[in-house]
Amino acid sequence: MRVLFCSWDGPGPNYFESLFMPIFDAARRPGDELHLLQYAWDADERATAIQRTAQRLDMPYTSRPVWRTPPGPATAAMIVRGAVDLVRYTRRHQVDVLMPRSIIPAGMSLLALRFLPRVKLAYHTDGLMADERVDFGGWSSDSKAYKALRSIEAAALRRADVVLALTEQAKRLLTKRSRDATLPERCVVVSNGKDVEVFDPGSPDSRASVRRELGLDPSAPLVVYAGSFDEEKYNGSRVVAFFRHVLHTRGDAHLLILTGSPELARAMTSAGSLPKDSYTVRRVDPLDVPAYLATGDVGLAFVQPALSMRAVAPIKVGEYLLCGLPVFSTRGVGDLEDQLDGSVGRLTDSLTDESLREAARWFVDEVLPEREAYRKRCRRRGLGQFSLEQTVAQYAEVFRLLDPGLESSHAV
Repeated sequence: MRVLFCSWDGPGPNYFESLFMPIFDAARRPGDELHLLQYAWDADERATAIQRTAQRLDMPYTSRPVWRTPPGPATAAMIVRGAVDLVRYTRRHQVDVLMPRSIIPAGMSLLALRFLPRVKLAYHTDGLMADERVDFGGWSSDSKAYKALRSIEAAALRRADVVLALTEQAKRLLTKRSRDATLPERCVVVSNGKDVEVFDPGSPDSRASVRRELGLDPSAPLVVYAGSFDEEKYNGSRVVAFFRHVLHTRGDAHLLILTGSPELARAMTSAGSLPKDSYTVRRVDPLDVPAYLATGDVGLAFVQPALSMRAVAPIKVGEYLLCGLPVFSTRGVGDLEDQLDGSVGRLTDSLTDESLREAARWFVDEVLPEREAYRKRCRRRGLGQFSLEQTVAQYAEVFRLLDPGLESSHAV
């Protein structure tokens, strides 16, 4: 079976290399071919590194630049252009399945499938893009742009032979939206699993080595934050506020921020009046991330609760747990309330100063004295919920449902 995975990516983390390519490499069956097509704002910058990995994994990779202005007409034109690309590519390489990730590639695929009647569709929802624009992008739910994206989403849900969702909450919500009683049978919840041999707690010696490199005392509490650090969605200032409360009790504590936007993080730490020697902000190679995480004592995952966030699965949570880090996170995000409990972390309903102060006391008074017990429990939870092996089994179910001998029975 030949599958063409198509995505549309703005600036930000490179999920092709860090997430999807390892999953596809492990999940494909003998004889399966995975082809990759990426539309990206910074296509030229991304393409070289991704191409090297794609060649090593024997996954044909193609990148295309994105037309960005004017926003509405440019996106519409890109959907048409993408549809033409998909038709040509599918015919040239005899692709059996189109797997668009998110709404805009789904729009490209729906147009292309009008000329490819025998090709199947596996719609990777990757969250709720249209609703995320309303929650965090300033869009109105009454706007033409929002309604257009929702219309594409609805058509893709109806047409898809298989729908991939990141959370059980997303599956329930999409089923309700589609008003299609068959969707639960066609929808597979897939996790963002990680290689447990790469993301692991390390050893006392390896953790001590990283602390020496950071200039930290072995007993200093280390608070870790990994990922985007903007304020609107990820509450960067609240990360700083939580650490300030920790610092009030443990003056030797240190905050480590691993982010692709270090300038923004430094601006927020400076605005938060943190002592300059109490924090470190770094952009690091993805291969080095696990060692830094394993060195920490708690991992933060502050996401602003919103409708769209019910459909996301924060990758950092799985990485934290696999590396033995207890997690302090906000409620209302994906399936975290079913995945986290007091034995491996803490969930909060709000990020008020009082809530953060209580959480800081929890970290200092409960986590630190029982750090090794937390490390073992978190690792076990990570292995049970966020392993690459689990994700591969979920994608194997997707491939089973896409048996090319079965004709699609879902029409737009």
